[in-house]
Amino acid sequence: MEVIPIKLLRQSRKFDLFNRLVQSGFNFLDNDVLVVSSKYVSISQGSFISLDRTIVSKKAKAISEKFHIQKELAEIILREADSIIMGMPGYLLTIKDGNLAPNAGIDKSNISAGKVVLYPPNPFQLAKNLRLKFRVNLGLNIAVIFSDSRLMPTRIGTTGVAIAASGLEPVEDQRGKKDLFGKVLKVTIKAIADDFATIGVMTMGEGDESIPAVIIRGVQFRRREEDLDWRNMAVEPSQDIYLRNIAYNFSR
Repeated sequence: MEVIPIKLLRQSRKFDLFNRLVQSGFNFLDNDVLVVSSKYVSISQGSFISLDRTIVSKKAKAISEKFHIQKELAEIILREADSIIMGMPGYLLTIKDGNLAPNAGIDKSNISAGKVVLYPPNPFQLAKNLRLKFRVNLGLNIAVIFSDSRLMPTRIGTTGVAIAASGLEPVEDQRGKKDLFGKVLKVTIKAIADDFATIGVMTMGEGDESIPAVIIRGVQFRRREEDLDWRNMAVEPSQDIYLRNIAYNFSR
């Protein structure tokens, strides 16, 4: 397996993502897995907003005071989050497109001062469109993953999560298979897209590396032409082992 970074110039306004990748001069090949930073995808779509142009609601002001969050940011979180689980100083723990994400995935990094980057709109459709552009324009069959960094419960530091994917089966169900001692696996499902996303995030870095895209080459994966959405890669909050335990303990 090869992991190859694609270094690109910093962007701060809307642009054509496919053209930017192709014009980099990188030699893409059949069966490549292309991992692109979700923030880079967002900027390409113009999915960012100026804080000073944000009209703040009464609910956002109350949240701002309670959790010590900038009131404009609190307003944007309320607009972007699918649901809010709980809050703590500086953060709201939310669900966004099936992902458990602080502040609905909104990020102040890698964008000019005074602006925040949102998650890309319709990320699965964007991933599919990008994959099909490679097929139509270059004759290449690749898989596409949009990645974001995430925190794991009880762990220090970030790993990666796939917020969207296209062209591959995002999970591998291993239930029914046997372990080394012949015991049948009952709950094991491999998060293939998230694994690729973590490789991508590790290579991209979190600072000024200017590596918003990574190619993973020479690895086998199951192709999938059918459309995906977050339900192919996530469970409902009511079925999540962490959130179920939080809800259970709070209700006692």
